[in-house]
Amino acid sequence: MKTGQIDWNRIFLNGNPFDIIPPTDPEQVIWVGMPKLKERFNEIFEIAISSASTQIVLNQGPYGGGKTHASLYFRCERNLPSVSPSGSKIYIIPIHIPRDSGNPDQGFYTELLDRLGMTHVREIIRGAVSNFSEAEALQSLHKVLGSEELARAFWLFGTENASEKQALLRAYFLEGSTRTDLKKLGIARNITKAQDRFRVLAGVLQCLIGLDPSRDLSRHLRVCLWIDEMEDLIYFTSSQFRTLTQGLRDIVDRLPNFFTLFLNMSLAEPGEDKDIELLLGRAVMDRVTDVIYFPELKPDEAVQYVDELVNHPQYRDKPLPNGLPQTYPFDETALQMLIEDLGKRTPRDINKQCHHAISCAFRDNQFEQGKGIIDPEYVMEIQKREIAREMN
Repeated sequence: MKTGQIDWNRIFLNGNPFDIIPPTDPEQVIWVGMPKLKERFNEIFEIAISSASTQIVLNQGPYGGGKTHASLYFRCERNLPSVSPSGSKIYIIPIHIPRDSGNPDQGFYTELLDRLGMTHVREIIRGAVSNFSEAEALQSLHKVLGSEELARAFWLFGTENASEKQALLRAYFLEGSTRTDLKKLGIARNITKAQDRFRVLAGVLQCLIGLDPSRDLSRHLRVCLWIDEMEDLIYFTSSQFRTLTQGLRDIVDRLPNFFTLFLNMSLAEPGEDKDIELLLGRAVMDRVTDVIYFPELKPDEAVQYVDELVNHPQYRDKPLPNGLPQTYPFDETALQMLIEDLGKRTPRDINKQCHHAISCAFRDNQFEQGKGIIDPEYVMEIQKREIAREMN
């Protein structure tokens, strides 16, 4: 083994539990520590599957606090509360604020349709209108879309089978159509305004929820749109981000039932609630039904977090040898020292600190010199090096 190379098996781990970037596959995401936070999410989801009313949930906390992790974790169906026969099933759609767009409402519109995929969007609309006559479907679509032309486009997209017209309809929703193509489709105008784009998104989400006018839970899907990194709105001008947040408000108002909107918002410093209101706008903030705070962990909570992380079956599937603490490769006192040395105690910062200590220990052959553990003496050695480096 090369000096400094980490051999996780040597410290009785199957891999790196201290990743900074969360996995892309929700099936691989685990939850450790932070039991109260997890319980809060479970409460939100239990309300979601047992009632019809729409929710707006603001997830608020420091960078690295676990908001993106939560959005990944709950995308896995087995991590959601069980649905009773009379309850709603949950469908989660994750999306980010498009930072590289000069037109954020257009970028958001395209991003969401791309996330679903236009083939899936067509299937969603087809499934929603299939149990209705044309007149009934157009009436229901018109109600949510607020536009006869958009309702007609939805109906055609869900029922038209000719490949040429399907190609024209895809272009209509994504890029716009020429006058000639609009005439072929029998649609009077393109989707040109921000209001139209958010009407379309609301219509797609309503079709996914279901067009049945009843509030019968078993007849509808609970759709959760989970938007990460809302703080990126700060990269846009006020007129740009207001168009986007007004569009989100419009979606919420058009979907009064069976819809949950999660908004992840990171704070650079505590007490920035006014900045959140500035970005989201009073209209959105007034509609928020729940706020979930992601606080920094207390020292004992941080130790619990690391303990559960290194002992999770995904990373340690065999019992430790006798005499080793549950926090291995850390002595518990040493782990407490590492945590107390942190400026912030977020999961990300704890992971960075622990990974750094393990990297140093392997570089120094700490696990090959008879000690075999990161103890308080070695933590003090790491701290001395850091101080000396900063002074130089």
